[in-house]
Amino acid sequence: MPSSSSTPSPDPIDTSRMSFGDHLEELRKRVMYALVGLVITTVLCFQFGDRIIGLLSAPYMAAMTNLDLDAHMIQLNPAESFMEYFKISLKFGIVLGAPWILYQIWAFVATGLYPHERKLVRLFAPGSIFLFLLGAGFMVVFALSPLMNFLIGVSTWFPMPSEDNWLYEFLLQKEAMVAPVVEATDPLNVPVVIENPDAPQDGDVWFNVAKRKLYVVANGERYETAMQRSAAEQFVQPFFSIAEYLGFVTNLALAFGLGFQIPLVVIFLIRAGIIAAAQMAAARKYVIFAIAILSAILTPSPDVGTMMMLAVPMALLFEIGLAIGRTMERDAADHDNADGAADADTNLIE
Repeated sequence: MPSSSSTPSPDPIDTSRMSFGDHLEELRKRVMYALVGLVITTVLCFQFGDRIIGLLSAPYMAAMTNLDLDAHMIQLNPAESFMEYFKISLKFGIVLGAPWILYQIWAFVATGLYPHERKLVRLFAPGSIFLFLLGAGFMVVFALSPLMNFLIGVSTWFPMPSEDNWLYEFLLQKEAMVAPVVEATDPLNVPVVIENPDAPQDGDVWFNVAKRKLYVVANGERYETAMQRSAAEQFVQPFFSIAEYLGFVTNLALAFGLGFQIPLVVIFLIRAGIIAAAQMAAARKYVIFAIAILSAILTPSPDVGTMMMLAVPMALLFEIGLAIGRTMERDAADHDNADGAADADTNLIE
């Protein structure tokens, strides 16, 4: 049967090609839309900044309380607190507005992509956002608390000078010989409670053992100071600035968010035909070794525990990505075989 000639279908990119001026106008419009969305989400996060910072600070507060330490932070310059509040609002605004911002980027570049490339972007972009949020959330909920307990607990490794230190004891006794003698007085009897009184009066003093704080009421105002057990007294007292702590947490969240992208990387390599699933599985031990190195690089903390907190989920996500990639590879092979059989049948009929 003679074959009829057919005209080639037009290139989809050529049909949607724009002039340079149109590209600039489209870019300006998409940037403006993205910036407006970012401003809205940042303002929204600014309104709830206290809750966001409270969530990020909870592991620090818990670790300090567990170690009988004063759970406060310090401000090193007049603008530090405001700048950190704004930075946190902006960073969470970017995360909250990421779908809208990425959509604007997608709308701009989509006209320059082929249909199969658009399909890949639609497939990977939502998954990338989800995995990034999953990684950051995993860090805050599960990894940050044991990490803070470990890092702050390291301060207890530095011993206080005690009677076992002969030099300290000798110097202390030498100072005591020249120190003025103060006659002992009867100790002040302060009530110990687990809940603060409902209506304290001026001059009332009490110690809240649950909060480990000493309270005094004067001129209708309540004053308080954190107390520390003598047995818990230590040589190194941890004090963190709000900028250092929040910067540490956000960098760690970024590291976990990037680390959780590994299944998409594996799926993309297999789906694009760059490497076969069988080859990826055969190189598993090298991949695990690379994950360990990457975890050590991404995590800003030098301890092994934090590295393992990232490396173990990344290894599991690698296996998940490998399983999905193997399934996609098998489905693509079945589809190609089916198309080949259909072409063979058509040629046979002709």
